[in-house]
Amino acid sequence: MSDTRMNEIRAREAAAIPGPWGTSRDLNGTYTIKHGTYVTAEAGFGSDGDVAVLVGDEQAAYSNGSFIARAREDVPYLLGRVAGLEAALGRVEGLATRLEEFAENALRVDDRELYTAIAKDLRSRSAVEGTA
Repeated sequence: MSDTRMNEIRAREAAAIPGPWGTSRDLNGTYTIKHGTYVTAEAGFGSDGDVAVLVGDEQAAYSNGSFIARAREDVPYLLGRVAGLEAALGRVEGLATRLEEFAENALRVDDRELYTAIAKDLRSRSAVEGTA
């Protein structure tokens, strides 16, 4: 995934109303996504306000509402995972570079070929498909 796209996703996540988000359903089958959801003994379910209202097919509204409400916590989690995986990938790239440097300085030709092949294999196995 490009840095531009990741930055756009991070910006949208940062601009969204803070969580947690939850859903509620009225008697007409309308689902409302709410932020700052809580439950109290006196009032029952409450929230700090509405994020979105979903109407139409009740099953689709339920599924979409559930997805949207949970995205508020899922997106930051996934952004953190991507950052961790990118860091791990950077470490693998560093190891491949060190292997290539070692291969250049190896005394025997067959050693050079072996370590160069290992570095090439590391790079090909750590390549992420569909990152554009």
